Amino acid sequence: MIPDHLFYEDEVRCDYLIPSMVKRTWAAQIEILADLDEACQKNGLTYFAEWGTLLGTIRHGGFIPLDDDVDICMKRKDYEFFISNASKILPENYSIVNYRSSRDFKQMLSRIVSSDHYRFDPEYLHKYSGLPFALGLDIFPLDFISDDEEYEKDRERRVRLVYDVVNEIAHFNTPLDRMPDSIRQIEKEFGIDVKNDPDVLTTLRDLLVKMFGEVEEKDAKYITMYPLWLNNHDFRFPAAWYSHSIRMRFEYTTIPVPVCYEEILRKKYGQGFMTPVRSGGAHEYPYYENHVNVLREHFGFEWPSYRFSEKDLCTPKAPEVLPQAKCLFITYGLREFENMRSLVRKYLDAGYDVSILPVTKFDIEPDMTKIIPSQEVFEDDFYLYDLPGARMVHDESVINGQFDIIVSNYPYDEYNLITTIDRKFYSGELRKKCDRLVYVPAYEPLSIGPRDERAKKLMPSYVDTPLVLKADEIVLHSDEMKQRYVECLDDFSEGRYKDLFEKKITVLSASKKDRADTKRGEKKKILFYIGISLFAAHGEKAIDKLREVFGIFDENADRVDVIFEVQENLSENLKNLFPDLYDRFRQYESRINTEETDIDEIDAYYGEASEYATMMMNASKPVMIYTVAI
Repeated sequence: MIPDHLFYEDEVRCDYLIPSMVKRTWAAQIEILADLDEACQKNGLTYFAEWGTLLGTIRHGGFIPLDDDVDICMKRKDYEFFISNASKILPENYSIVNYRSSRDFKQMLSRIVSSDHYRFDPEYLHKYSGLPFALGLDIFPLDFISDDEEYEKDRERRVRLVYDVVNEIAHFNTPLDRMPDSIRQIEKEFGIDVKNDPDVLTTLRDLLVKMFGEVEEKDAKYITMYPLWLNNHDFRFPAAWYSHSIRMRFEYTTIPVPVCYEEILRKKYGQGFMTPVRSGGAHEYPYYENHVNVLREHFGFEWPSYRFSEKDLCTPKAPEVLPQAKCLFITYGLREFENMRSLVRKYLDAGYDVSILPVTKFDIEPDMTKIIPSQEVFEDDFYLYDLPGARMVHDESVINGQFDIIVSNYPYDEYNLITTIDRKFYSGELRKKCDRLVYVPAYEPLSIGPRDERAKKLMPSYVDTPLVLKADEIVLHSDEMKQRYVECLDDFSEGRYKDLFEKKITVLSASKKDRADTKRGEKKKILFYIGISLFAAHGEKAIDKLREVFGIFDENADRVDVIFEVQENLSENLKNLFPDLYDRFRQYESRINTEETDIDEIDAYYGEASEYATMMMNASKPVMIYTVAI
C-alpha cells in the first residue's frame, strides 16, 4: 500500500512540523496495519483503533502529529486466535512478541513486528519505505466484566493473588523464596506446583490470561483492559460501545473504530480530548532515532545527515539599503512558497525588483531506487496572488544573472532523502550568485514552547541544514521560533556561535490576508457536523437532540446559515446497525450539504468531534463540541 509521494514530504499539522523521516515510519506502520487488516478480514476477526490511534483517527484523520506508533485492540477471543495463528495468517516476515515469546516482555499485550533483524534486501526496503529496521504495532486484549458483583469480587481476588507475584518476578526479579505466603496461596487456590515449575513466570501469566477471559461477551455488562481495571475501577465501558465498528479515514487508508468512539475518548481523555497536548516526555521518540544509531555503530551505515562545518558558516553582513535591488525568490512548490509571501510583500513595498522562480522538484522514491521529476504544476496566478509588481520567471538559467538578493526555501542540499532540487540551486552555488543570501523555511511552526519536548527533538532534522549556515539572513515569523532555532543551532555548533545565530535570524510577523469582518446583519455560517457515535451511545435521545438543534437553527434562519455535514457513510451505517434510528434520521437527509465545504468561509463549528473541528481550531475559530444530555 504505497501512498502518493506527497504523503512523505514535510508537513505542518496543528502547528507541528512533521519531517519526512517521521512520515516514512508512518507509511511503514500503515503497511503493517494493512497486512494485519487483510488477515483479520480473511479470518473473521474484529479489531479496533486504540489509544492515540483512535484519538488521531477522530481528531486528525490519521496520526496525532507528534506520535509515531499504531495501537489497536481486540476482544480476547479474537486476540488469542490471532496471536496463536499469526504465523499462518500473516506474511512470513512477521512475528509476534509477547510474554510467551520473550520472558523479558513485561506487558500483558502483544506486538506484531515486521522483522526480527535488520534487513537491507530490496523487497523489504520497498515495502517499508526504505527503512531497514523492524517496525511494529501494539495489540491490546479486551476482556469482559459481568453484572454478577459477587463473582467479580472473587475473580478480582484471584487475579490479584497471581498478578502481584507476576509483577514482583517480571519487574523486580524477586525470587520465589521471598514470597512464600503468596506462593502457598497460589498453589492451594489453583492446585498447581509453582516452586518446581521451570518457567513459573509464563505459567502464572497463562493463569492470568485464563482468568481475564472467564466472562464471555454474551454475559458481559462491561468491557475493559483487565490489568488497567485492576488499578482503576472506572476504566470500564459498556460492552455495547464495542458491539460494532465502522471504518474511518486514517491517513490514506481506513481503520475500524468502535461505534461509540466519542464516548470512549471522553472517558479516557476527559472532556477536553479534542485539544492537543503539546508538552510531554520525548523518551524513545522519534522511534527511528535509536535504530539510526545502531545502523551507524554496528553496520557502518550512515543515514545521510549534515554535520556542522565552520567553513560553511556565513557571518552576516549588515543589510544595505538597496533601492530597486534585484531579488530572486527560488521555491520548489506552491505550498512551500506560501511562507515566503510576507517577505515578497515587504521587498515589493521597499521598491525591490522581485522575480519568482519555481524550480523543478525531484521526488525520491522512498526505497531510494530512483529519482523522478515531480508532476506538480501550478499556474502563475497562484504564486502572484496579492503580490502586485512581482513577476514570474521559468527559465532556470536566470540564476546566472546578477542578483543583489537571492531568497531560497530549500535548506537541505543533498541531505533530504525524499525531495531534492537541481544541484545548481544548492546553498553553496547560490552563495556565488548574489550579494546576499536569505533563507525562508518552506514549512514553519509558529510556536514551540520550552516544554514541547517532542517537537524540539525533531527540530535538528529541519534546522541543522546547509542553507541555515550559509545564508546571510534567516527569516522566521515568530519570536518564539527564533528562540527555538537559536537553541537548536547553539547545540549544533556546540555552543560556539549563539550570538552569531541571534544576528542571522530576523522575525517578520506572519502576514495573513485579513478576513473581512462579518457586517452587522450579515448571516453567520455555522458548520454543523454529526457522526454515528452519539447515535450509538444514546439512541433515541440523539435523535431528539438533533430535532431540538435544527429547531433552534430554523428559528434563527434570518441570522445563521447552517452547513450540515455528516460522517462519511453515516446513513448507510445507521441503516445497517441501527435501522430504527435511521428511520427517524431520514427526515434530515435532505439537509445534508452536497457541496465542498470551505473552512475559510465558515464562522463557527458545532458538532461531534471530527477533523473539521480540528481544522476550525487551527484557524482560531469558535468550536463547540456537541453532546447529548444523559
